[in-house]
Amino acid sequence: MSKEQILSICNNLIDQLTVLKGFIQLDRMNNKIDHSLIILKEMDNMELIVNELIDQLIMMD
Repeated sequence: MSKEQILSICNNLIDQLTVLKGFIQLDRMNNKIDHSLIILKEMDNMELIVNELIDQLIMMD
């Protein structure tokens, strides 16, 4: 795995975290809308990205 591939995976993770943070902030501002399903979906996406990164790092050994 190249440095560029690792950076790409990390950028994807940062993007997911930004989306998640945005929905949490929206939820705090407007309690009438339930964003929990979207937040859970974004967390699942983050988990997939982290697992991909771990798999790639293991393959480097």
